[in-house]
Amino acid sequence: MAAERWAPAGPRIPRNSLALLMVAQAAVVLPHVAQLSPWIIAVCLFCGYWRTRVYQGRWGYPSRLVRLGLVVAGTVGVVLSAGGSVNLELFIAMLVLAFAFKLVEMHTRRDAVLVIMLSYFIIATEFLFEQALFIAVYELVATILVTAAMVGLNQMHSQVRPFASIRLATGLVAQALPLAVVLFLFFPRLLPLWSMPLPGSARTGLTDAMTPGDVAELGRSDALAFRVEFDGVVPDYREMYWRALVYSDFRQGTWRTRQEIPEEPQLLRSGDRDVGYEVLLEPTAQQWLVSLDVPFRKDPRTMLTSDFRLRSETPVLSVLRYRAVSGLEQTRGLELSEAMRQRETTLPVGDNPRMVAYARELLARTRSVEAFADALLSHIREQPYTYTLSPGELPKLNSVDAFWFDTRRGFCAHYAGAFTYAMRAAGIPARLVGGYLGGERNPLTGHWMVRQYDAHGWSEVWIADRGWVRFDPTAAVAPERIEQGPSEALRGEERAGLSLFSAARFNAGSLFGRLLLVMDSLEHRWNMFVVGYDQETQRSYLANLLGDLRPGRIALLMVGAGGVCFGLVAFVLFFRHRPAPQHPGVRLIDRFSRAGARAGWPRTPHESPQAYVRRLGGSTSLAPALVSTLAGDVEMLLYGGGEGDRALLRRVATGLRRLRLRLVLGGAT
Repeated sequence: MAAERWAPAGPRIPRNSLALLMVAQAAVVLPHVAQLSPWIIAVCLFCGYWRTRVYQGRWGYPSRLVRLGLVVAGTVGVVLSAGGSVNLELFIAMLVLAFAFKLVEMHTRRDAVLVIMLSYFIIATEFLFEQALFIAVYELVATILVTAAMVGLNQMHSQVRPFASIRLATGLVAQALPLAVVLFLFFPRLLPLWSMPLPGSARTGLTDAMTPGDVAELGRSDALAFRVEFDGVVPDYREMYWRALVYSDFRQGTWRTRQEIPEEPQLLRSGDRDVGYEVLLEPTAQQWLVSLDVPFRKDPRTMLTSDFRLRSETPVLSVLRYRAVSGLEQTRGLELSEAMRQRETTLPVGDNPRMVAYARELLARTRSVEAFADALLSHIREQPYTYTLSPGELPKLNSVDAFWFDTRRGFCAHYAGAFTYAMRAAGIPARLVGGYLGGERNPLTGHWMVRQYDAHGWSEVWIADRGWVRFDPTAAVAPERIEQGPSEALRGEERAGLSLFSAARFNAGSLFGRLLLVMDSLEHRWNMFVVGYDQETQRSYLANLLGDLRPGRIALLMVGAGGVCFGLVAFVLFFRHRPAPQHPGVRLIDRFSRAGARAGWPRTPHESPQAYVRRLGGSTSLAPALVSTLAGDVEMLLYGGGEGDRALLRRVATGLRRLRLRLVLGGAT
């Protein structure tokens, strides 16, 4: 591509600074790769290549016509890629694309300053999608690189040194961090921008519709679902049923939740096994929350529904921190309304006829709900059922029949779904509950990690005088899953097919296992004290610190803390740039010279200390030998390495005082 004659007027960018700026731009755009379409990434790479060729002097800058064509084509491409939807991802894609185009045409210092300002803005936009600790560290490094490019931009062409610019930029960013911490702690928390809808912010997890195979797919994922810190007593592993969703509607082989207005259910307290805990839930882009069965004290920002689920007021688009207290021994829903009975016994007409006939015949033989449930569980234990992550496809029609009587291979949702269906076929109110079971404890911090492979499904059955009672059919086919975790229920190639980071694939005592635990503990603390530092947490913290949360007190606290930060930075800068310690002989001669100047015996600019001493000594009655000795001592002290000789320093000081006294008494000529 031939070089173009046109080039913008203005001060040119130093070449070394331009190279550092290009590196900084690559670092800024890299985290956004996960949110960008492949063609946008290709355009960014091509723009970087074009800029490199311009840097080498082999290509020219784009003409006005080419720039106009790139802008129009890029805008149309982004809009088409978005499929007509308008969201933040679309605008960020356009921003990144414009950023790449600007990099190509950047020629003057003014262009470079604009690119640098855009770089800071793009760094901030990454936190709309991800607030993990490693992202924060990465963006801090990117900020240093961009600041270094700005430092290099303001240096002379001959003085641009990339590594020196990076060191200076690191110091500048470090000086700003204390004030950033003060603003983070005390400035009133506003709703974060990432509370706006972000399609890419959700992780893999439970959904409002569940086909049995969906939970099996989650069983292969090591993605983090949430972390938990217990206040005191930690329940047994087999009691950690983390309730998330309740599926009451079954159609064409899929269980679905029912949308209803949340209402506070009637809870009958019994027993004293209350467990308090704090949850840090990963983004799901949905409103459901997790809790142990059943929360009777909860965070004021959450809602408790009539089927004993916790819900958030808004979709969870960033790490959500909330508290709850659950009673592990509670009787729930002793009274069952006719509407709820109808809802929890409804089945599609004509579906799964074999299971319907089997359930009705079994109920006629058992004659009670408890005996009927025990008979179903005994059937699972006694027949050749298999717990597996690879059960094969089931037909949408008569799927329960195909599983219960034919394949007999499945995951927890298969067994819980068939159990629930059998209950309903017998006219007994029942529903499928989706959530998680158990977790992994991090011994470094004591918190529990619950991952997607801990996803679990179980059944709830309504029994008169007992309310809603939990039944877990998985315990009948794979009791080790309930007691020890999902990996213990799998065998052979299925265990090998689990994620590399799951508990079944590494030893927690190994080097790799300890490293993962350390990383998780750091991430947990980051979520607790930074990502989870929301309005409620800040209000509680300031109330403990100040008592009465009046605006004047908060403003005074911010001013005081900011003043401490500025004072700390000023002290560090003063300490770094303080004058170097002066040579003791130089200090001594300087004092003598200043005293001589005040008395009318100034030292000429070209005169050495020895010559000055000899001249003044020659004008007094001191013996020439003493004057010569004093001058020699001065020369030894200043130039002979005698600054550490205390005897020599005292001798010179005594000689200069004697010389000054003779000058005062006798004058100098």
